Amino acid sequence: MHNMTKRNVWTGLLAGGVLLLAAGCDKARDTGAVSSTTANGTSTTPPSEVAEHHDMAFVRAVNAIPTQQTVRIYADDSTAFTAVAYKQTTDWKQMPDNAFDFKVATPAQTSETAMGDNHEKLGGGHHYTVIAFADEGSTAKANMRVLDDDLQPMTNGKARIRFINTAANAGELSLYARGTKDAIFDDINFRNEAGWKDIDPMSGTLEVRPQGKNTAVAVISGVNLEAGKSYTYIVTGSKPGKLDVIAISDDVAQAPGDSTMVTAPDTTMQH
Repeated sequence: MHNMTKRNVWTGLLAGGVLLLAAGCDKARDTGAVSSTTANGTSTTPPSEVAEHHDMAFVRAVNAIPTQQTVRIYADDSTAFTAVAYKQTTDWKQMPDNAFDFKVATPAQTSETAMGDNHEKLGGGHHYTVIAFADEGSTAKANMRVLDDDLQPMTNGKARIRFINTAANAGELSLYARGTKDAIFDDINFRNEAGWKDIDPMSGTLEVRPQGKNTAVAVISGVNLEAGKSYTYIVTGSKPGKLDVIAISDDVAQAPGDSTMVTAPDTTMQH
């Protein structure tokens, strides 16, 4: 796809949130539709072949900055996500598979005065979660992580889980299932995530604990980790003894057969 075409598509996406649907194939990240559930609701992407065919990637954003009730997320100098509330996970958006400087800013800031940034090259058909979170020092600064979600259909009877520590000044954190001795994730440093882990399906309560302590600083109740689904837990908060958790559930379908065709809608921009 020519650069000018990509720019036109990107402009159209920002203006109207258009999803481009067409056939294609990416065997390395071949997935069907992804249905994602958060505290804000549910959003769905089409199969990865749809985006890969048009050199597009799926991106969502999370505001994990306790001192910022809303933030703006830029991709280079263009606004990718507006008014992302604290603890909100946005719906998926399709973006060109270019390299971008993702930046987090207050609603009053421009891309040039943003609080923090991170450079990432997006891959066609891949899924990404952009997380904005607090800095350990000045509240005028922030951190950005762009996670390649590596979403995959689960067929082994397990649930898939990952744990991300974005709680500034809270130290190393662990994730436990209440009533169990061993941690699901142990001593995860600030800014870090331990990657995906397959576990047996479970229901109950999860606890976030500081390093070497049995007292929970965050409790996730009513958890139901189902086989075949992927779960993300992002820990944040401004009070080390009382933290917040942003939970995301992804249900990844098997990729459709190579003969499946998806028709692209009319993407003509209205003036």
